[in-house]
Amino acid sequence: MRSLPFSIENLNGGFMKVEGILRVEGEYLVFEFHKKDAVVEAYQSELKTAKIPFSELDMLEFKKGWFSGKLILHGKTAKSFGELPGKDLNERVLKIKRKNRETAASISSNLNLRISEHKLSELDNEE
Repeated sequence: MRSLPFSIENLNGGFMKVEGILRVEGEYLVFEFHKKDAVVEAYQSELKTAKIPFSELDMLEFKKGWFSGKLILHGKTAKSFGELPGKDLNERVLKIKRKNRETAASISSNLNLRISEHKLSELDNEE
């Protein structure tokens, strides 16, 4: 699967945003990102990496808009996303540019299938 560029906006009262790429490695979503100030973009943090196992995700949603799209990640707990910044405890909304919408939709459908398979295997192991 290809890497997916994304941004997370309106952090810290709209003064900060996150820019990065998302990729799938084995059983993990890997985020490489940095924070930037959203006003004049003079400040930029060092590049950080966050790995989130599929087992921490409940589902992914892709919503297509006119000019961009949103990939919404739903976590199982408040700790699911680790160091990946966001406004909600168990949800991250990744803004996706129009040119990357097909990649986002593909990642969303493929990962939802893998998450469902993981949940089914957990149910089989309980029996």
